[in-house]
Amino acid sequence: MFPDLTRHPDYLKPQSLAWCNQLAARTGKYEFPWRSVYEGPTDEEVLTDKLISAARGRVLDVGCAHGGYTSRWASQAEEVVGYDMTEGFLATADRNRPPNVRYVLGNTHDGLPFPNDTFDMAYTKKGPTSWYKEGNRVVRPGGAIVLFHPGDGNGEGGELGIVFPGLFAPPAAGTPILDQIRERLADSGLTDIRLTTLRETAWLPSPEDVFEIACFGQSDEFRAYAREQCYGRIVKQFEKHAGDKGLRTTGFHYLIEAKER
Repeated sequence: MFPDLTRHPDYLKPQSLAWCNQLAARTGKYEFPWRSVYEGPTDEEVLTDKLISAARGRVLDVGCAHGGYTSRWASQAEEVVGYDMTEGFLATADRNRPPNVRYVLGNTHDGLPFPNDTFDMAYTKKGPTSWYKEGNRVVRPGGAIVLFHPGDGNGEGGELGIVFPGLFAPPAAGTPILDQIRERLADSGLTDIRLTTLRETAWLPSPEDVFEIACFGQSDEFRAYAREQCYGRIVKQFEKHAGDKGLRTTGFHYLIEAKER
């Protein structure tokens, strides 16, 4: 029903360094531009409740982006360090940081540039999975590590792929994200690992919100092409399938709590 937008010459793979750099140049922040109306507490609020109890002493935020979430812990921690691969996001973070917050540029694939036992706890909010073993090294013995990642639906959810075939991926059986997480946890040296699958329901109020999801982080040229080729059909499909609250979607996240060995 929809063209393959990934074939557009300006398309960048989401979460790639080039995509992050482009988003940082456009907005300076990693923030979703679409609206969502949630049913009950969001998965991110569950994470926040965990960190309210855990964020003490010296805290490391891996994949901190523009630092909006990082700075939240400044009032209860001795020091908070944000680590991210996108220079433009960190430029925004540095302009708004409290005195006991600092930011470090780097890529988790190259390790973490901190000495052993530097931190009392570390966490990631939808960040990379490649740093688990390094996290075990830089967090002191017995320190906490909290990990939060988008999850697999394993055949559930995927409503956008059903309503807008070709524009979004359909529901898929299997748990490739969880499989990778478990593999990296097994090699991490972490102990007392507890993994919880979270599920949230949200409504997208308008076709414009769907369009923003499809074009998030892409160039102006890409957005103009997508609007010309897809927006009319997005409106028709939205009106066909949406209810009073909008279009219902289901999301999944993994919340992992562990200790440094």
